[in-house]
Amino acid sequence: MRILLCLIASFGLSSQLFGQSTIYVRNSTWQDFEVEAGQTGTLAVPQGEWSGGDPIVRGWLETTGQEVLSFNRTNTAVPEGDTAYYNVDLNGSTDFLTIKIRVIGVTGGTELDYSVEGNGFSEPWFDDGNFHEVQTTLAGKSVVIKFKPDNDDSNSDRDVRFAIHDLPVYEIDAADFENPNVMNVMYYNIQMISFGLSGMPQPNERASLLPAQISEYQDVVSFSEAFDDGPRQDNLVPAMQAAGFPYRTEILNPAGIIPVPTNGGVIIFSRWPIETEQDIDYAECGQAAQDCLANKGVKYARINKLGKHYHVFGTHMDAGSGEDDVFARRTQMAEIRDFIADLEIPEDEAVIFGGDFNTDPIGSDMDYRAFLDTMNPIIPVYSGSYESNFNDDFGRIIDHAWGDRTHLVPTEITNEVITVRSLNPILWDLSEFSDHRCILGRYTYPEFAKIGGDTLICAGESLALSINTSYPVSYQWLKDDVELSGETSSELQFTNTLETQTGEYSCLVSYDVIYGTATDSLNALFYPDGADTVEARLNFDFGQITIDDVLCQVGIEDVTADDWRIFPNPTTGVLNFSLSEKMKDAGIKIYSSSGKMVYSIALAEPNSSIDLTHLSGGLYMVEIAVEGSTVHQRFVVY
Repeated sequence: MRILLCLIASFGLSSQLFGQSTIYVRNSTWQDFEVEAGQTGTLAVPQGEWSGGDPIVRGWLETTGQEVLSFNRTNTAVPEGDTAYYNVDLNGSTDFLTIKIRVIGVTGGTELDYSVEGNGFSEPWFDDGNFHEVQTTLAGKSVVIKFKPDNDDSNSDRDVRFAIHDLPVYEIDAADFENPNVMNVMYYNIQMISFGLSGMPQPNERASLLPAQISEYQDVVSFSEAFDDGPRQDNLVPAMQAAGFPYRTEILNPAGIIPVPTNGGVIIFSRWPIETEQDIDYAECGQAAQDCLANKGVKYARINKLGKHYHVFGTHMDAGSGEDDVFARRTQMAEIRDFIADLEIPEDEAVIFGGDFNTDPIGSDMDYRAFLDTMNPIIPVYSGSYESNFNDDFGRIIDHAWGDRTHLVPTEITNEVITVRSLNPILWDLSEFSDHRCILGRYTYPEFAKIGGDTLICAGESLALSINTSYPVSYQWLKDDVELSGETSSELQFTNTLETQTGEYSCLVSYDVIYGTATDSLNALFYPDGADTVEARLNFDFGQITIDDVLCQVGIEDVTADDWRIFPNPTTGVLNFSLSEKMKDAGIKIYSSSGKMVYSIALAEPNSSIDLTHLSGGLYMVEIAVEGSTVHQRFVVY
């Protein structure tokens, strides 16, 4: 009896699937489509033989496709010699698409044709199993529509999937790339688990195809969960190089001879030179979420974009909600803070940190509040998707790109949560590159130009120190760390200087940036206490200004400009002397801008050279002494 029931159940299931076709739509755009499915033509198919599907096709939903139409393919619905037509209208904010289905009744079943039209185009009918695509415009944005049957039609049960795809997935303004004060950083957990133990399939294919989806104007990309050495080294690295990222760090915390725990999974790619890199290994890990199987930590890279330094940190913190997981994350927050502090980064340079924090503003574990208390970060303005790991919980954004208020404060930070997908046939059935969406962090910083400083001048001469910026700031000049009364402009003037004005000069530049003013419900979650005024205080050091009348005296009354010459000026380190006969046997002394003697030599020949390559760049004074008298000349080493 049990065997008979199983046979009946199996027969019933196959009968239900036989002669049934379904149309799916995968919406990879930023607009939702309202769905209206209907049956047209002279043949009226009974309502019970077909049905519509989801009323709304949502943008960037985690799915291989939402069902929009299902219909019976047997001759019961469409008799031999008849033809049934179905239309699925997808109505967007400003445009529409129509998926067209034609079912032709033939002996023993039906044949299926499919097409799509809209916005001035109409594709022909297709009945093959190939990919087809058409490019059009929806809501002012270029999109590609690609479609293909999912199976053969031997049982009259072919399904057809249509993908509507933004082209490109995201864009960055070319002007950003040319601006040294704007940095675009992508943080993306790409789920490439070592040994294929878990996670998404096709790691090699995903690693090869992902870089082509990245904007040509993307400055920096920080990947996490790039654990698997094979796909990373053999596929991801070459593909990133081909996509225009010639610079990269090593993988975070490489594994030893024993492959477990594995590496930390974080690697940073850049279109701009990476001048130095460091990393740390987190001291704690949560056993409950198996995070101890990887050497998680923080990867750091100092990047030089068009002469401006950016200090970029990428991390992947512990997951899980167990007590030990929460403890590990709280400890890791402090480790990030201390790592940044230990590097002693100049306060007028930008610090960016982000990655998979496994921390969101709606969690009951209060990790987000702990992060704010521990690191006091600058929280950006969020846009795009309202979650970052396909959980569909409003506000469940666990991947971030944040700023640091103890260094150069950005005038704007935005985080756009996007989904990266490919229409490549190799990944057609996979849909996503990862189980995370990615974060596009855009940082805009004020530009400051410091002019003058660290110099030696003669008494009575004039000098100006200044800071130029187009951003509204306030100034306070200081001498030997004491405020100079009334000196609150962008320029400090020295006129008819006196030796008593010698000292260390600096300027405190102040400006405020208000974050958290967005009123939408998503950004309100990130600012539970309201808007945040970030107070930027930057101290620009102008070094030692030395006014010394003694060094400026000329002691040989009959020496003229024709009697001595030093060159080149500026110099990279080698200084040449051309002296007249009256100045032979001269003694040479070199003084720094602070008045300290740093080099001395007696010249044996009137035409000689001295090697000063050991000196750091800056302004120096050369003293040429002969017969008890001296002449002086300033020069620059660079």
